[in-house]
Amino acid sequence: MSMSTCEDSKRFFGITLFWLNVFSLALLVRLPWAHFISWDYPLAFGSWYEFIVDNGYFSALKYDFSNYNVLYLYLLSLAAVSLPSLSGILVVKVLPIVFDFILAFFVYKCVRLKYSQSETVPHLAALVTLLAPTVVFNGSVWGQNDSIYTTFLIACLYCLLSGRQVGAFIAFGLSFSFKLQALFLAPLFLWLLMKRRVNWRYFILSPLVYFVTLIPAWIIGRPLEELLLIYLNQANQNRRLTKNAANLYQWIPNRYIDWYPIGIVFAASVVVIIAVLVYKSRVEVTGNLMIYLATFSVIIMPFFLPKMHDRFYFPADVIAIVLAFYLPKYWYTPVIIGMTSLLVYFRFLYDLTLIPLTWLALLPLLLIAVLGWQLLRTLGHLPLSRKSPI
Repeated sequence: MSMSTCEDSKRFFGITLFWLNVFSLALLVRLPWAHFISWDYPLAFGSWYEFIVDNGYFSALKYDFSNYNVLYLYLLSLAAVSLPSLSGILVVKVLPIVFDFILAFFVYKCVRLKYSQSETVPHLAALVTLLAPTVVFNGSVWGQNDSIYTTFLIACLYCLLSGRQVGAFIAFGLSFSFKLQALFLAPLFLWLLMKRRVNWRYFILSPLVYFVTLIPAWIIGRPLEELLLIYLNQANQNRRLTKNAANLYQWIPNRYIDWYPIGIVFAASVVVIIAVLVYKSRVEVTGNLMIYLATFSVIIMPFFLPKMHDRFYFPADVIAIVLAFYLPKYWYTPVIIGMTSLLVYFRFLYDLTLIPLTWLALLPLLLIAVLGWQLLRTLGHLPLSRKSPI
């Protein structure tokens, strides 16, 4: 055996051993919470699981029994049918736990683009993602599935970083097909379009992917209009300016709920202003700046938009980890946004309020101010005392 072959074999076994250890550690962290049931489980995922078990796999395609999009229901039905010996709570949690690992893999891929000569740093990024408190709590404790759509957002980001535009728009379409909150990353596409880093012709791919995911349910018998209006109906069901989200609307009384379109216009205006600033800047959009813009996008959107829920910073929790590995001086970004999310989780899961939401909302606001200031300096719209901070 040649020396190079021997070294390759050692490297392969070393990586395999590392991932086996990571896999084992991640599962050990999640197992104690396997049977924990939050109060919303019987109202949502538990009742959907029972409906599928009672009515068969195709019931997920044919009947309107959930306010989630059908792509998630396809997966839940597949899990329910494939794992009949598991209880409903375990079936519901299997899906996000599986996607936790896929999510960590795409974080690894993103960071690997930055550290092409190192295996250690990308592996560490994957490990940090798997053990991040909100990643663990979201799926393993709460039973939510935000890791699923966020996985496709990170895959989208990886494709953008590696120049695979078609893959990026397909991944974004899949993410949007799972949850409307995929739109938190949408401003990035506009900002990249301003610098001609994406081709406008590919934008059709995302809605096309979304429509394709609806076809099986449409063929089975669900009305197309009903399928197309799922997200609109979700928004209309929410009659609160903020549903425990640590954002701007913690400081605005809920009696102004009918004025919520003003909040949407305001958030859109922030996105457009940044688009103009990016367009006027002479700075090239590098991988570092792209990650920075992606992080900024998924923080400002749930902060400025009305009708946000407590879990809607989840994409920010993960993309901020990628940012910290790309630009280590912004290590505080995943710490602040992750802590904000975790404290809100405690409030919901354990009725434990360590910091009132009106005060907690100051943390993402402070983060937006700092990141926004640094972005303006990088784009050349503020004087630089030193080299570009990004």
